[in-house]
Amino acid sequence: MAENTTNKLEKLIALGAEKLARLVLDAAERDTGFKRLVAAALAGAKGPKAVAGVIDRKIGALERATGFVEWDRAKTFAADLDMTVKTIVGELGPADPILAAERLLRFIATHEAVFERIDDSNGQIQGIYEAAIDELGPLAAASPEAERERLPDMIMKALGKETHGYLPMVVVAVAAEIPLAALARWDMELATRRTAIPSKGDGNSDWAGEASISGLIASRQAVAHARGDLDGLIALEETKHANFQNTLEIANRLLAAGRAKEALAWVRRPPGRRIGYMTSADVADGLNGRDLASNRRVSLEAAILEALGDQSTAQALRWSSFEATLDIAMLREHVARLEDFAEFEVLDRAFDHVSAASAGYAALAFFIGWPRLDRAGLLVLERRDIWDGRRYDLLLPAAQALEEKQPAAATILYRGLLNDILLRARSPAYGHGARYLARLDDLAMASDAQAIAQMSTHATFKAEIAKAHGRKTGFWERVRAAN
Repeated sequence: MAENTTNKLEKLIALGAEKLARLVLDAAERDTGFKRLVAAALAGAKGPKAVAGVIDRKIGALERATGFVEWDRAKTFAADLDMTVKTIVGELGPADPILAAERLLRFIATHEAVFERIDDSNGQIQGIYEAAIDELGPLAAASPEAERERLPDMIMKALGKETHGYLPMVVVAVAAEIPLAALARWDMELATRRTAIPSKGDGNSDWAGEASISGLIASRQAVAHARGDLDGLIALEETKHANFQNTLEIANRLLAAGRAKEALAWVRRPPGRRIGYMTSADVADGLNGRDLASNRRVSLEAAILEALGDQSTAQALRWSSFEATLDIAMLREHVARLEDFAEFEVLDRAFDHVSAASAGYAALAFFIGWPRLDRAGLLVLERRDIWDGRRYDLLLPAAQALEEKQPAAATILYRGLLNDILLRARSPAYGHGARYLARLDDLAMASDAQAIAQMSTHATFKAEIAKAHGRKTGFWERVRAAN
């Protein structure tokens, strides 16, 4: 790939400056974004201040604009924003990194006004601003120390009052490049700004105030991290409401610092606000939602216990979590810490537990994912009456995985999928149904040979669906078309 690019570059150079210049001008007339990039490159020949002038005019127009960006202009608008960032970083950055950082901060500060002007439900515009923030770190690193000392003031001037969470992101991006004395002064300014905002509960706070407080605390924590002040970072975490404390992050930092006892206390703190989630298998099995952080909490607590020398309790914690959730990753974590050859007995016990679990769909997902297809096939056969064809997101990949080694089990699942489509007359899915029947045809000989009691032959099954659903002409037309 590198040689190909080099060859192309050499061939372009061979075209000559005049021909290339004409090609550039023609392309610039067709592409507004490219035209601006060319203008910035031409300005670059006059020095960084000339490039900065081009960028300033573009950002100034962005700052003054108020009209809503309609959907048919959204793509062009996003490309224009992206080109602005590329011009700052690619044209101005190499010549004067601190000048580029200043323009980039000014650009980032336009985010609130821009978000009010466009529907960014797909996150494209947000991604451009976050990419701009990521570029600040390299620009700061390339700047002289005296200029890096100025960055905190520049950042606070541009973003000190924003409430979208971009201030702490910017602090995280640049804090490692700021001299320690400047970091100390920055922390004092952030603390002063925090105390100036009324706190929740005093009757004067509002959403914007709370967002500012949260951003300032997160920014101070980023500064504390850059200063190597773990205790200061933890003290700031304690000022947050319990619902917003990241107890696992603090526990992880303490563990990394060799302070396992304190880490254990933090990981065992009752979580405040929990984020629940349900897997497809949970929904199919009718289970309640899970805590999104529960597995991470168990893994971290087990690691802390091991650091404290309590291997047995750590392993018991992992095992109990696996028993409750049938989580593959948790079992693998448990097995990885067993003594040599001990895993065989433990895995047999684990697989027996999964086979006996009341959550049939979760058990099937486990055996397909491990994989133990023999166990998955046996589970399908033993519980052949529970599989609901509406759960095609679970049953279809399982059927596909079982075809070669467990054709009878795959047949049960494909029949379940097909029966659901036909019983509910789901005409949009008739194409899928025809493909399922074709797979059943292919599996017929092996499936019939492996079939269990009370499982009809393929010929009988086809006769049954032909009798029950013979008038569903749309389906049978798809079947004929597939043959």
